[in-house]
Amino acid sequence: MRSPRRALAARASIASGAVALAWLYAPAGVGAAAVTAQLTAVPGRSEITYGQSATIRGRLTLGTTKIPGAAITLESKPYGAKSWSATGAATTTKADGTYSIKVRPRRNTLYRTRSATPPALSRAVPIVVDELTDAHINNLALGRIRVIVTSRHDPALNWSHKRVYWFLAEGTSPQFKLIRHSRTTQGHSGLTRMKEQFKVSGGRYRVLACFSAPNRKAMGPARGRAVCHHSSFRKRRLPRHWLTLSYFHRVGFAPFGFPGADAVSSARQFITGQAGVHSFAVVNSEGRMSGWDIHRTYVSASVVKAMLLVAYLRKLHYEDHRGFCCDDQSVLYPMIHVSDNNAATTIWQRVGDGRLYDLAHLAGMRDFSISGIWANAHFSASDQARFMFKLDQLLPDEFRGYARWLLANIDPSQSWGIPHVARPYWYVMFKGGWRSTGIGQLVHQIARLERAKRTWTMAVLTDGDPSMGYGIGTIEGVTARLVGPHAASVSKASNAHSLGPGGG
Repeated sequence: MRSPRRALAARASIASGAVALAWLYAPAGVGAAAVTAQLTAVPGRSEITYGQSATIRGRLTLGTTKIPGAAITLESKPYGAKSWSATGAATTTKADGTYSIKVRPRRNTLYRTRSATPPALSRAVPIVVDELTDAHINNLALGRIRVIVTSRHDPALNWSHKRVYWFLAEGTSPQFKLIRHSRTTQGHSGLTRMKEQFKVSGGRYRVLACFSAPNRKAMGPARGRAVCHHSSFRKRRLPRHWLTLSYFHRVGFAPFGFPGADAVSSARQFITGQAGVHSFAVVNSEGRMSGWDIHRTYVSASVVKAMLLVAYLRKLHYEDHRGFCCDDQSVLYPMIHVSDNNAATTIWQRVGDGRLYDLAHLAGMRDFSISGIWANAHFSASDQARFMFKLDQLLPDEFRGYARWLLANIDPSQSWGIPHVARPYWYVMFKGGWRSTGIGQLVHQIARLERAKRTWTMAVLTDGDPSMGYGIGTIEGVTARLVGPHAASVSKASNAHSLGPGGG
């Protein structure tokens, strides 16, 4: 009797949702029944987030017989690999022929399982690995937001120093506008970060970041890896799969702040009807700048004494490394309290123009200049509103309380304008200035207003006023419209203000 001859053939079959490579065992002789070995493989989850694991389950059968105790090995082919390789993971089938192997891929990967006896090979099954994306949007001062998007992914993927395009749509507008572009940075353990800061108006906004990652098909589903197309940024709604590092879309809401847009508009309408040349600037409680003709420059008059105060205190702390001594307070006090010009000249001689320029730079002033003497400094309303908004951070800790007290307790005869209208509801620190010019009377005032956790600043600069009282009336009119219902009654007889000692 001849020994049986084994015939081997392969065919593709679909079992439990996966295609297996089947082996046929048939004894010699015509009409013999084939015995089929099948190995299936199905992932528990076909899409996971980076750092998570998935389980591949399957069954080994020979015809209708479940094969227990068979050795099963795992092979993988990560995205970018040209050939299959053994992972080292192995298991044996249970009594019912089933098996399970846990995997933790770092990128999109194909897996297949293999049995040696009986020989069988499962069809490749894909597991998609999404990068672990996180995002934060923070409201900053001066009407800005900071957006930080981070992604954890396969460290072998170099996504560093790649260009990111940032788009913004404000209010109900469906149209995204390109704001700027930046570059990604990549740290240890496959952490890629993209971040940017930009200005937003109060209310609803949408941020869209577009990043075309190299080897972008290595992470996430293919549908989430489209190339940046400007036509897509006109859509009112974006697909959820764009919440990836390639496409990050987030809706935010920026507080409007105080004073609101209506109050600023009312103040703008008022000041444009006044005689002379006028500007005002407001940095509201959310740090947003607005106003009227905010970059027009004026001669400073005594308003610059607030800058002299801060510059001198910074010199004591950061350069001289000392507290008050000698005549420091005896000079600073009259310079602010009664706007003494001789005291201001003494402080200016100690500070110099250079330190005033340094202070202007730290405060974010764009229009500041000085030459000859302190009273001839020039600045804009936006400069002074920014300076007062940053007052606390510009002052050294040991002198902050003293400087704030000085600016809040100026002689009553000079407490016209902003404090006259805003107190007592608001805590007001301020400085005013006045002088004659070739076109009339110049009257300025700057202030920082605080209540509870709300802080805002304003600056009103005027020139060519018919009289001192008229300029004060302009400042008080602007203030009343910004403060709103909490404003004190505005005196119509502003000419009656006595300026007391000191100079403008």
